[in-house]
Amino acid sequence: MKVAALLIADTTAVDVRIRGEALLTHALRGFGLSDHIDRVVVAAPPTAEPLVRTVSGCLLLPAGATRAESVRLAFEAAASCDVFLVHDAARAFVPPATIEAVIQAVCQGAEAVAPVLPVTDTVKLVGPDGVIAATEDRTRLRILQTPLGFAAKVLREACDAGLDPLSSPPGTVLPVPGHPNAIRLETPFDAAVAEALLREERDEESGRA
Repeated sequence: MKVAALLIADTTAVDVRIRGEALLTHALRGFGLSDHIDRVVVAAPPTAEPLVRTVSGCLLLPAGATRAESVRLAFEAAASCDVFLVHDAARAFVPPATIEAVIQAVCQGAEAVAPVLPVTDTVKLVGPDGVIAATEDRTRLRILQTPLGFAAKVLREACDAGLDPLSSPPGTVLPVPGHPNAIRLETPFDAAVAEALLREERDEESGRA
């Protein structure tokens, strides 16, 4: 099966930098570690061109007016593939093992796959009057991450319907374990967390050397 990775990058993924490199650059590096990805397509603002130019075989497309449109354009550019990963490039540090787990699940027959994490905080439901109305059962709640994996037919139907598969994954979605490193990086606090994670990983690698 041929696998395509569709990276959807907004201005956050292009402008926010960790250790001097854009989030998109880190994300592309992570997907480049997979031996099972045959095509990489990036839908991004024009300012991403210098970042993508350094990646061999990567196709850059102008982002659409909406995220759903960006996904559709990227999908059409790789429509000959069988398995599609749709990824929010601001989640720049998804571990390769998570990427491989999503690919494997789709290749084994799942029509849609999502990496998820359990919710650890207590979640409250607030009514129209602004008062807490109920407590959600967090054992049934999950935090959705990316990349989401899709069989070609499922993603094609979502694109034809104008849906955003990143916010509302189509089809019957199989969850696989996500990873804390796959957080979406937007704020200075997020950047500090990412820096700490990278520093910890570097120290662990130095300890093993």
